[in-house]
Amino acid sequence: MEQTEVIAVLSVESDEVRFTVVSTRDGNEVATSAETFPLITAESKHRKGGRKSESSDQQPVAAVSPTPATDAVTDWGASCTLTAESPMSQGDVEQDPDVVWEAVLRVIGDALDKMSRDGIPVTYIKSVSIINEMATLVAWNAVTGKAVHNFIHWSDVRMAEGGTAAAVKWLLQRSLTVRCTADDCRFGTLDAWLTWKLTRGHTYQTDVTNASYTGLLDLATLCWDSDNMRSHGLAAAAWPEIRRLDKRSASVIVVGRLYGLSIHVTMARPSAVLYAQACYRRGQVAVTLTDRTAVVLGAYDHGPPRLQPTLGPCPVVGYCEPNMADRKRPTVVYGLLAVSRASAVVFWLKNMGLTKSWDDCMNTYASGRATKTEHQAYMVPAFDGLPSAPYGRSDARPVVCGIGGNTGPVHLIAAAVDSVCHSVNDIVRCVVAGSSSKLAEPVYVDGQCAAREGLMQRLADVSGSRLAVKRLDMAVSGVARMAAAAINVDYADRLEAVDYVPTSTDGQRLAWDGQWAKAVRRSYGWVAVDGRELDDRFAEPRADKQAGYFGVSQLANVLRRVGFWYNRKVYDLLYALRNYLTPNTPPYDVNTNSSPGTHDTTACKM
Repeated sequence: MEQTEVIAVLSVESDEVRFTVVSTRDGNEVATSAETFPLITAESKHRKGGRKSESSDQQPVAAVSPTPATDAVTDWGASCTLTAESPMSQGDVEQDPDVVWEAVLRVIGDALDKMSRDGIPVTYIKSVSIINEMATLVAWNAVTGKAVHNFIHWSDVRMAEGGTAAAVKWLLQRSLTVRCTADDCRFGTLDAWLTWKLTRGHTYQTDVTNASYTGLLDLATLCWDSDNMRSHGLAAAAWPEIRRLDKRSASVIVVGRLYGLSIHVTMARPSAVLYAQACYRRGQVAVTLTDRTAVVLGAYDHGPPRLQPTLGPCPVVGYCEPNMADRKRPTVVYGLLAVSRASAVVFWLKNMGLTKSWDDCMNTYASGRATKTEHQAYMVPAFDGLPSAPYGRSDARPVVCGIGGNTGPVHLIAAAVDSVCHSVNDIVRCVVAGSSSKLAEPVYVDGQCAAREGLMQRLADVSGSRLAVKRLDMAVSGVARMAAAAINVDYADRLEAVDYVPTSTDGQRLAWDGQWAKAVRRSYGWVAVDGRELDDRFAEPRADKQAGYFGVSQLANVLRRVGFWYNRKVYDLLYALRNYLTPNTPPYDVNTNSSPGTHDTTACKM
């Protein structure tokens, strides 16, 4: 048979591992294998009647004094006495590293067996790439190679305030196993851990996309922010080296059935989707809609995004595209990130017995649309509050508004589906507003839910924007295309996109937006958090406080807005001045192996 050049893609998330081999000729799958498993939460451990807080190889560890973590070398072992780990709390989301690693080895073997049965030898694989979920934290022992704590998932409550740095501080202060590991402990995202495992400790690296999701990367220099690390008490030596953009590098696999092949590219999943959808300028948006979350990443091509306000999207590195004309100066596209968990409302419908699955939910929704009236119900699925942009209200809780005497399961299912569409529309608007631009159509959508035509059409009607759906997992196409460019191999994806054009009118969308906004406001103020009162009616100040009252909170809000405006203007001025003085300077000096400015170069290993 004719020789086929293929790219192998290892996709790893905390609850799913997938190994896919794609052809460089047309982008189609040659072989694939996947495994799924549940996440570990406080509720799941309670149902099982116990907690396995660490990996199966771990032993009881020692109690230590609560001394803050510093960059200095500390002999924790001198004060160790045997004790047990603290139990999981409400909102903790973890995963057993051994479960994930064993699944990685199995899916690789299954996919290679399928290739062998089809007459495609493993030697046809030209490169191995890794994509992983964003910001999930891994801690392991560099000497034994064993994980010293379960994965801390990116949706974990310990990452809600402060991101990855907050989760690391929690481990250093509360996980006795991590503290007793001392200087042998290594931290990183899933890509760094997988690369370390597959190369048997010879490579300890991460890429700029994964590093940016930790919140510890300096977006201007694309190196670890040493000042930020020191402020959180983190040691730069315990974090992986950031792979240089101007230098082609590869990590050779020495474990398992991929022995001898090289890893050329690792990327965070949202960034791989952004690259696959060819989003490179402001206003272009890529949406990944699954049955758990909606992740929206918008491109930003005018240098590092300015610091966003509290309710703005998170600035990250979108992707770094190889520059064939000058490999020392790759093209860096930044991004703005926003996340919604509204699509998890279907799990609530299943628990209530209203539906059996997403497909059953959409079938009921399609059959019931003919009986719907303009006085429809609105549901706000704020089961864990609305802490992220654009709402920023942890005190929110689920509400259903506009129900009547004839409201039944069909109406609740319709309200749940509409809530997903409105939530996605809100975070898309938030990302576009953060880039100070207009939405550039089409809006690119992928993910499991992109296969549901009824949901996509409803999303187009609610947003008023044209949607484009190509493949359900564009992250695989994106990282495969990036790997092909790294090894100078042509890559083609000949699949045509399916467009969804809105059929709603401007008046309908205006009415829907108004009703949705009222429902969102009524979900606020149900839990006493952040100093808010439980009688915070509709999230608006009470009438007796509105007339002529100007207190400390109002003054603080004014000062915050003035400070943000001043910071934005100064940032724009300094960035323009830097570009004027050094218009062609790469993210770091490739001749002196040092980053520009006064940053500590020890945080950016070369």
